Amino acid sequence: MTGLLLAAGCTGELGGTTYADGGPAPLPPPVVNIPPIHVDCSHVGSGKDYQVGPGKAFEAIGDVPLESLVAGDTVRIFWRAEGYHEKIMLGGQGTAEQPIRLCGVPGPNGELPVIDGEDATTRPELDFPFDGHQVRGVVIVGHKHDDAYELEPTHITIEGLEIKNAAPPHGFTDKSGSRATYADFAAGVFVERGDHVTIRACEVHDNANGLFVGTAGGDILTTNVLIESNYIHDNGLDDYNEHNVYNEASNVIYQFNRFGPTRGGHGNNIKERSAGVVIRYNWIEDGAHLIDLVDAQEATDSVALPSFHETFIYGNVLLRNGYGPSMIHYGGDSGETEYYRKGTLHFFANTVFVNNDDYEDYDRSSMFEASTNDERIDARNNVFASSLEPTELRAVTFLGDRDGVAAGALTLSGNWVTNGWLPFDPVREVVKVVGRVDGLDASIFGVDPAFASEADHDFMPAASAPLIGAGASLDGLPPVEHQYTPHQQARARNDGASFTIGAFGR
Repeated sequence: MTGLLLAAGCTGELGGTTYADGGPAPLPPPVVNIPPIHVDCSHVGSGKDYQVGPGKAFEAIGDVPLESLVAGDTVRIFWRAEGYHEKIMLGGQGTAEQPIRLCGVPGPNGELPVIDGEDATTRPELDFPFDGHQVRGVVIVGHKHDDAYELEPTHITIEGLEIKNAAPPHGFTDKSGSRATYADFAAGVFVERGDHVTIRACEVHDNANGLFVGTAGGDILTTNVLIESNYIHDNGLDDYNEHNVYNEASNVIYQFNRFGPTRGGHGNNIKERSAGVVIRYNWIEDGAHLIDLVDAQEATDSVALPSFHETFIYGNVLLRNGYGPSMIHYGGDSGETEYYRKGTLHFFANTVFVNNDDYEDYDRSSMFEASTNDERIDARNNVFASSLEPTELRAVTFLGDRDGVAAGALTLSGNWVTNGWLPFDPVREVVKVVGRVDGLDASIFGVDPAFASEADHDFMPAASAPLIGAGASLDGLPPVEHQYTPHQQARARNDGASFTIGAFGR
């Protein structure tokens, strides 16, 4: 099965920085194979093979003893025309070689089996962390209440499923047989606690939150999360507090995912309070902020980890259709600045495209927003493009503001920029500029980056593109070895003798 080699529980290196702080270390870039859209749901472990579906040993997911799964067990859910209106709780202990797998066997045309939270039923024997967690999601990973406190879920893999409708007004039947309604912040996949949790090749949509990973710090901090090759879209209930993904964990890798817009465009696409965040080789489209990297809230002890203060975003396509808040917010949002990032966001080899065709006067967008001057952004070898050249009345800027203050330290090198992008908003006189933007004048400015097809969102550089071979050095940063292929796939990247600017090589 296509997958990753993950290292955890030891000193790791990422971007030339070594962490040996006694806490969870950032994962080094793992060995990456070409990712699957649909996984191979064959049973390969040494445990039991639980087959669910028409004509199988188990007709319903709730017939499987999910509360008793052990290392090497596989629950294989076979596609059927009618979705499975059932809730799932996983809390067992797998191993790296023998994970506990919940996976979908696709239909004849590649259809993913559907786990639908609407009117779902709950197996009475499921052992939730607390009964109050039942309203938090459709698929739940967490500490079984009757297990020893220190015994947490480990090496849990969820793959190849369509997961939807964990949101009010939808309801379900709980384990006692009573009717309940999902919480406002429910998630398609809710991880209360765990280590080495993988969510792969799933479609997650129409939930209050698509994924919600982590609930606290200390002994119950969720660690080592892999989010790979999923299609996550249309989550949120017209509420800025609900997102496609909302995490507070440690060591979180996103790769090869397609993130569509949130429902109504209100919540963020990715909201992260985690330490050790790596976001690479993804397609991320719209939301309030496309990526919101903010302070620790429940796991405030994460602030002591060096990995909390260094974030890596590379090889991604980021699309802003129309105008909205800053595309990437880095710092914090609580006002308790002692828990803010106060570190460096490494943003490199990305392609950013703003569709500003329909801007009217005083419509505007900003690329970054930093909460304080203790937040630094190092942006190298990126394409910053817009469909039209911005004007002062219809501005696209590099550093936006919050509450009338534009803060942060942004350093640019080796980037291609559409003519007219500016460091700060040139019109809003209420904005107080306390931050700085360095290196913009040394960018390559132009009208056309020469994408293969801007209209078709094919952002590969054409043969004559000014991007080819024009990038700056990426010394000290992780290698950019792959490039996203629409959709949920990737292929090896080839730059030739010198770096090409943006998310795609030659």
